[in-house]
Amino acid sequence: MGLLVAFCTAASWAARADVAYHWPLDLPCVLTSSFAEYRVGRFHAGIDLRTGGIGRDVHAAEDGYVSRVRCSPWGYGKAVYLQLEDGYTVVYGHLDGFAEPLAEYVRRAQHARKSYTVDLYPEAGMFPVARGAVIAKSGRTGTGAPHLHYEIRDPAGRPINPRRLGISWPDTTRPVIRKVLIAPAGPNASLNGDIVPLVREVRATGPGQYTCDPVFAYGRIGFGLDVIDPANNSANKLGVYTVSTTAAGKEIFRIQNDRLSYDTNHNGDVSFHPFFLAEGRFLLQWRWPGNRCEPFQQVSSEGWYSIPEEPVDVRVETQDFLGNTAVVTIPLRPDIPLPLAGPTQGGTGTGKVELECLGNWLLLTARFSKPETETPDLMLDGPATVEGGRFHRVSAKTFRAGYLPAEGTREAVLRVQHDRIAPYERRLFVFQRGAGERTAALDGALVRVQSNSPYGTLFIRGCESGGEVASRIRVLGKPYRLWPDAAPIDVPVEIAFPIPEGVEQLQRVHVYRKKAPRGWSCERTRRTGDRLTIATRRLGTFAVMEDDQPPQIANITPAQGAHVTTARPAVRATVTDHGSGVKDITVTCNGQWLLMKYDPERNLIEWARDEDLPPGPKELLFSVSDEAGNTTTRRRTIAGP
Repeated sequence: MGLLVAFCTAASWAARADVAYHWPLDLPCVLTSSFAEYRVGRFHAGIDLRTGGIGRDVHAAEDGYVSRVRCSPWGYGKAVYLQLEDGYTVVYGHLDGFAEPLAEYVRRAQHARKSYTVDLYPEAGMFPVARGAVIAKSGRTGTGAPHLHYEIRDPAGRPINPRRLGISWPDTTRPVIRKVLIAPAGPNASLNGDIVPLVREVRATGPGQYTCDPVFAYGRIGFGLDVIDPANNSANKLGVYTVSTTAAGKEIFRIQNDRLSYDTNHNGDVSFHPFFLAEGRFLLQWRWPGNRCEPFQQVSSEGWYSIPEEPVDVRVETQDFLGNTAVVTIPLRPDIPLPLAGPTQGGTGTGKVELECLGNWLLLTARFSKPETETPDLMLDGPATVEGGRFHRVSAKTFRAGYLPAEGTREAVLRVQHDRIAPYERRLFVFQRGAGERTAALDGALVRVQSNSPYGTLFIRGCESGGEVASRIRVLGKPYRLWPDAAPIDVPVEIAFPIPEGVEQLQRVHVYRKKAPRGWSCERTRRTGDRLTIATRRLGTFAVMEDDQPPQIANITPAQGAHVTTARPAVRATVTDHGSGVKDITVTCNGQWLLMKYDPERNLIEWARDEDLPPGPKELLFSVSDEAGNTTTRRRTIAGP
């Protein structure tokens, strides 16, 4: 009974009458992120609420019990999972602390395991909660800026749009359309006489009404929308609820953000065009092969639109949940692809070739420094469909060709021949969805691709990456690039690199990935035989490195020789690691383990001050280890009560 009374004290703030669940904060309803917003490679599974700082009361949505509680430096940080009586689960993330007696339950588990990080599943009913009870304090654990992550999952564990459950917040603003993307389905379609996807700026024609310049199109094309929904009374840019595309009164495609699944949440990688993120977050109006996430399962159509013989206006309409609407009209004009007339004089410039991946097909561009009279030749070793194999002129100096591999293609070599282009040859491995598991032996790596790893078609090209590696740890060999960097991958692929010569301690060796714009991140690496293997959903530039540098401990408080006047003084330090990353932190006082909170955003460790230190003279021992097994220790001797 004591636990129930302590944990179920009713909140003084009255429940909102217009929502099914109790609002989690005693604050105005202001969102900083919305449901199904873009995140790198995924969707946002909940909503983020402005807290204006740390330490705000967090209230229970409804009667239920605590089914899970986590404490971690990463992810949701400190988080509480409430199992409600209606079968739904509510997740509260980035908390600063838990209400009693849950806080004591977590603290005891941390001390028993001598670990700040715990993931606990209390027995059902061990911590009952009542609607509106204060269950935690808001914070910033696991994240940068203070806010509350609020997420609701259905009985099957799938995140639900809170609006679907009657949870409301003010929204009187229309979505704002910033750009549109028009993309050919393959190299046999064209836009304004070219086969390159077209990004169009839009202009407003009225409240919530936009248009763009006419597009001359041929073949099958698709659309994408760079759109935001400005938050009320805030500069935050939220996501929308629906996007629908129609032509001649017929719906082509539609997405609707009602529910997600953690099994397919990574399909966000192909819900926003992965190869155009530098130009906009284009929410697609076609379904990438293998995209099984629920928002993209609203219609049976794949979303590609065949250009009719007559002009047509395509309407892309987007709404937020309360029906605020914005529409962009895209005027399409039929275009018959005719070869452009080339210059009658020229042919004195030099040319170069660029290779790009646009998803399930490749784009080759030959650019010349001066007007060019002769069309380059594209030679293909390996089967290709009729859409591949020829360059077409798109300007006096530029030619384009597309390569769409035929079904069953496993490898292709692309060669470009021209008197004024240096010899050009690119060898690529081709993996197609559903074609079975296959391992490709590249010059510097082995790549094992599962049958469902590709979203349609996955191209991989491997080559050494030029330039020196700027790193504070030991680099073994040259960096190796697996192209294309932005290629989306469904089921992770395995990449195995040979163990380089000169390794001093194998346990300190990992594969590292290059981060933009600079720096390297350590990948989880398996050592099997003579190879280092990683599993990843992202290609890019990799390097094998040996972490020979221990972590650093600095800015220790209290200072050496300090005299403390309390049994619970502030104990803190900064910890950094420039290699494999911090793995374990241990701080003791005369052998007594101290519960240290770790904030990787600020490189700060800080004692929770949850118990008295031993009396008399004290020796503080700080020990930090990294993922490579390197350890640094620091000692401080202090006097005190």
